[in-house]
Amino acid sequence: PDLGRLAIHLLLTAATRTMRQEYLAGLDGFISMPHQAYCYDFIAEWLHSDNIQQLYDVARYVEDEARLHQRFEKLTVEALVGTECFPCINEVILTKLMTEISDHIIDVDVITKTVEKRRTCVWYEYFRNFYEGLLQVANMQEFFKEHSAGFHTPDAKQVWKEYAEDYYRMDTYYRLFHLSFQRSLETSNIKLDDLFKHVVDKVEGLYSYWFLGGLGKNWSDVCADEMAEHGRVLEIPQQSDFYNEHIRPADSRVFVIISDAMRYEVAASLADELRRETQSNVKLGSMQSIFPSTTKFGMAALLPHKELTVEVRNDILTVLADGQSTASTYRDKVLKTEDSASVALKYNDIIAMKRAERSALVKGMDVVYIYHDTIDEASHTSDTAVFSACDKAISELKN
Repeated sequence: PDLGRLAIHLLLTAATRTMRQEYLAGLDGFISMPHQAYCYDFIAEWLHSDNIQQLYDVARYVEDEARLHQRFEKLTVEALVGTECFPCINEVILTKLMTEISDHIIDVDVITKTVEKRRTCVWYEYFRNFYEGLLQVANMQEFFKEHSAGFHTPDAKQVWKEYAEDYYRMDTYYRLFHLSFQRSLETSNIKLDDLFKHVVDKVEGLYSYWFLGGLGKNWSDVCADEMAEHGRVLEIPQQSDFYNEHIRPADSRVFVIISDAMRYEVAASLADELRRETQSNVKLGSMQSIFPSTTKFGMAALLPHKELTVEVRNDILTVLADGQSTASTYRDKVLKTEDSASVALKYNDIIAMKRAERSALVKGMDVVYIYHDTIDEASHTSDTAVFSACDKAISELKN
C-alpha cells in the first residue's frame, strides 16, 4: 500500500539471508521467504551502487519503523556481524564491545574478528574511527597479556634492545587509538560518543599507568648508575657520534632528514611504509639522545664537532659546537666548517620550490641536511594535535 511498507518488506526479507529468521519474530508479516533471493539481490545491488546515500536514509527509516535497534540489542555480536544492510547493527555491535571494555572485559579475538568482518561491509566508513580505535585496544590488550608479568629486565642495554624490537609497539597502538579517537570527535554519533570516552579512560590506565609506569621504573632503576657516572648508558650508539659514524665515512652523497620530536615508533611506521611502497633497502636503527634530550641539544649533537659546550648569551642558553653557535641560522656554517660541500635546508622552504630549483640547491653537495618540524610544531599547539601530526609527518617524509 505504500513505499515505506515496501521498503520494510524488501530490507527485512533480504536480511533473512544472513540472519536467522527467528531474530525477526513478530515482523513475519513483512517477510516473504519465496522472495528472499530476489530481495537480497536487489538490496545487494543497491548497496554497491552510486545511490548508496539514498539506501542509508531508507535503511534508517526501516530501523526506526520496525524498532530494530531495540531488537538487535538483545542479540549477540556473533549473531549480528554477518548482516550489513542496517547501519544500526554497527551501533549495536560497537555499544556491546565498548560496554565490555568499560567493564574490564577485552576479548581480543572477538574484537579483531569483528573489525575484520565489518571492514568489508558498506556502512563501515561511517563507523571507521570507532572500529579502528577498538582494534588498537585489542592490540594493547594482547601486548598486555604477552607482558603481564611486568618489566623486570636487569640490564639497561637489554631494556633498550627489547624496546627497539618489541616494546615500541605499545606506543604505536596508543598513538593509532588516539588518532581514531580524535577523528571520531569530528563526526559525532550520539549513541557512541560517551561510550568511546569511557574506553579512553581504560586505554589511559593501560598505557600511562601499567606500560609507561612499569617500563619507566624498570629503565630508571637499571640505568641510574651509568647515568650518574657517565651521563649516558654505555654500549649503546650515541647521538653525539652520529656525524663521525654515519656522515664522515660515507663514500657517496648523503641526505640527512632531521624530523624534530619524531619518536622511534613513528620512524618504525615510516620504515614499514617505505618497505611496502618503494623498492629501496630500508634499515631502522636507534641511538641514545644527548642529555638533556631537548631540541637545542639534540640538533647540536647531530652536527660535526669535537666538543659540545654551553654558554649563556643575552640570557639565553646557547649550545656550541667547537665554539660555534648551533642555533638554526648557524647550522649551515657549522656543516661547511667540516666539509665545504655541505648545505643545511628547511623542509618548509624546499617543498614549495620547483624541482629544478631544489636540484640547484644541492648540486655539487656531498652532505645535505634537511630540517623538518611538523611534529614538534604541533606539540606547541596541544598534546592531542601531535597524533595527527605524526601521520602527516610520515606522509611528508615519504613524499
